[in-house]
Amino acid sequence: MSNVGFGGVWTGPGRVPNENLGEREVVVEGVTYHRGDKVLLNLKERSDPYDRILDGRVATIERIFFDYDDRLYFGATIDDDPGQDLMRETGRFLYFFAGELEVCPT
Repeated sequence: MSNVGFGGVWTGPGRVPNENLGEREVVVEGVTYHRGDKVLLNLKERSDPYDRILDGRVATIERIFFDYDDRLYFGATIDDDPGQDLMRETGRFLYFFAGELEVCPT
């Protein structure tokens, strides 16, 4: 696995973000996460009201990143969000940790 930070190169407005950034899959405590996996958000431990609204919703993993301190982040879009395609196309993701995601059975 390579260590890829959040940044990358700014592609400018209206340009598609680099889809090659990040990992394709990662294994955390015996659970394998892939790009494109559907996950259930478990945000009960967060106190932010927006996070509480997202608790229990299904999301799609769009990116998997390690930061410079080797902390793992999952960039996701919310499946029932009418702006999901726009968020995906512009590279605007919501970020979560492995303990906050439960892979949905396929």
